[in-house]
Amino acid sequence: MKSSTFIEKIIRNPIIQTLVIYISGGWIILEITEYFIENFGLNESARNILLIILLIGLPVAVLLAWSLQRKKHEIPPEKLALNEETSAKQEKTVNHNLPVQLTSFIGREKEIPIVKQLINDHRLVTLIGAGGCGKTRLSVEAAVHLVQDYEDGVWFVDLAPIASGDQVAKEVTEVLKIKEVPNQPIIETLIDKIKVKKLLIILDNCEHLIKACAEIAVNLVQSVPGLKILATSREALCITGEQVWRVPSLTLIDPKTIIDVEHAKDSEAVLLFTDRARMNNPEFKLETANVNEVVTICNKLDGIPLALELVASRTRHMNTHMILERFSDRFDQLSSSDPGTSKRQQTLQATIEWSYNLLSDSEKILFVRLAVFSGGFDIEAAEEICSDDQLSRETVMDMLFRLVDRSLVYTIKGTDQSMRYNRLETLRQFGHQKLQSRKEEDVIMNRHLQYFLKMAEAAHDEQFESQLKWLNKLEQEHDNLNAALNWSEKHSPEEFVRLSGGLAWFWSMHSHISEGKDYLERAMSKDDSNSGAYARVLYGLAMIVFYFGEIPRSLDLLDESLKIWRQLDNLWEQAVVLSYFSFVLSASGDQETGLMYSEESVEIARKIGNPILINYCLIDLCQSYIHSKQYERAKPMIKEFLDSAEEQKQSDLIIRARRFLGDCALGEGNFEEAEKGYGLALETALKYGNILDAAVELQCIAFSVSGQSRLTKAIRLDAAACEKLRSLGVNLYGLIKIYDEKIDTYIGGAREKLGEEFTREYEEEGRNMGFEAAVEYALDFNKD
Repeated sequence: MKSSTFIEKIIRNPIIQTLVIYISGGWIILEITEYFIENFGLNESARNILLIILLIGLPVAVLLAWSLQRKKHEIPPEKLALNEETSAKQEKTVNHNLPVQLTSFIGREKEIPIVKQLINDHRLVTLIGAGGCGKTRLSVEAAVHLVQDYEDGVWFVDLAPIASGDQVAKEVTEVLKIKEVPNQPIIETLIDKIKVKKLLIILDNCEHLIKACAEIAVNLVQSVPGLKILATSREALCITGEQVWRVPSLTLIDPKTIIDVEHAKDSEAVLLFTDRARMNNPEFKLETANVNEVVTICNKLDGIPLALELVASRTRHMNTHMILERFSDRFDQLSSSDPGTSKRQQTLQATIEWSYNLLSDSEKILFVRLAVFSGGFDIEAAEEICSDDQLSRETVMDMLFRLVDRSLVYTIKGTDQSMRYNRLETLRQFGHQKLQSRKEEDVIMNRHLQYFLKMAEAAHDEQFESQLKWLNKLEQEHDNLNAALNWSEKHSPEEFVRLSGGLAWFWSMHSHISEGKDYLERAMSKDDSNSGAYARVLYGLAMIVFYFGEIPRSLDLLDESLKIWRQLDNLWEQAVVLSYFSFVLSASGDQETGLMYSEESVEIARKIGNPILINYCLIDLCQSYIHSKQYERAKPMIKEFLDSAEEQKQSDLIIRARRFLGDCALGEGNFEEAEKGYGLALETALKYGNILDAAVELQCIAFSVSGQSRLTKAIRLDAAACEKLRSLGVNLYGLIKIYDEKIDTYIGGAREKLGEEFTREYEEEGRNMGFEAAVEYALDFNKD
């Protein structure tokens, strides 16, 4: 290093610079001190104090300079803390299903902290107010700020589409993704699953289900210490411990005062109106020319958000002066005849009525008829149900789009990019009142019933060849199907029976087993004839009660259904019932009769000649052979329907065929081949999104590795599989005899050999592994 460079670095060193300044400053201080002593008589003690201060300051100055030099290369503590806090937040999983809002949140800045504090201080909080006052939006916005406080999530439950109080608990379990447990009330299942969790549940739109919501809220709050409930309703639940808070309208300003643009912005209602008007007309702005008119409109609408949004949508075609000039006398001309109706409700009704009166005659007809839909609809349903001589089918689509433009209907984009439509519940109820006053309710509801009855029966007929399509479609229309069932039960019992029987397979396959059992039981009470509709109800109920462990009753129902189909000489339905009959018989241990019914079902299917029906009958025949341990007879049939199922893209049959090949290998003692077969079935189940079957395959792999004496892996995989099955609300043990034998032989045997202590250890490892990791572990055939 050159001396000049070395000297330059020394000179630039902040510590050296500080020392030079300090020494220079110290010398100056000493000179000044001596001057004061000599000229002003400063005593010796004062001089000594100055010297002490100078000496103490030396190390302080050095340390200060050194510290400054280090800080140039360090992260500031506050920044480090911020980074740590950000990292922690990022690591924390956001666990909620709060609806994503597509419009800005205007006003309510004061209400959000109030609602948050109410939730922090109370176990049950109910937001009450008139329809359209913004209860739902406020609850969601407040909950967004609380997500991080609830480690098990914040869950939004929309009760608006629910027509019956006994469906409330089921809706909550579906939102929480909790599966029903046969023979256990849903509320008990729900409590069992969340009793040790910390979560917030929002029960939205409780007003039409007050009693049911109150009972469920009491049960949950009393049984789940870590649970809090936020409810929205037009009236309180009226239960002990409930904290009720009325949601106010948006703030207003006195129109009699001198109003300028800045003063007007003090009104939340004005801010909301301006924002929504700009959404409908990008050129709209609040200015001196229209500020008085906007304030007047907001005050006439009492600051109710729904009313403001409806009126703001008119700025797309009219300015505020025209709105007031032409429609001012219509804002509040209507009032409710109900003396208990609040002023807000009267104003909201007037606003909806005003918006309704702005529609053309054709738009009014469609608006009113759309009230028959529950939980949304598509264009095809609207065209089919709402058209007649007054409203041609060709005009329905354009009329619907106009209602969307007028904020009387909103759009919903499905995961498959399909477009559906729905409306605010307040608007739907208003439309329903108009439908009744026009004396059209029975006519339109009957069309609604006929449309969804036709859909359900088409789905039933195509349940084998287009299973995935119809399962998704029926789930999407679940609320409409229930509405059709509830109406037909009172007005058309015969069609209620037909609709119930047509939906039985859907309820069975999509875990609506309690709901299905209820409807099918009621359908049985309305028909005891020998009709095909009644036979479908019997068959459907037989499938459902099997899940509840009612095997003798299931067999009786199947026997009665089969007799009817034989009387009607319906070969297709005979084959279907015989196939399921064989499954229940074989599962319960009657292998001989089960095999006989399986063979008969296949024989009938081959006579009909439909390859899809043949596949479904063959699969239960193969299962009968496996149950009776006739593996050599099963294997060629499995390969036959596997090839056909792959050609027909029947996902459920492909999964079962590959599992059956694993079953055959397991039964023959070829455990390595069984492991590979079950592994292929597991991959297939995951490919088609069938998690239940995937969990079953995981447990089957546990059987196969146990047969290879790889006991540690067997126990881990079995524990992981059982944990997943429990989360789905399924317990297979006790339903199928041969499956019970496998569990006892391979898992029970492994436990016995390992001993209690090691078994507990490996089971804990399996449960803690998680399903995805367990699948990866299972499919690595060389890993123990």
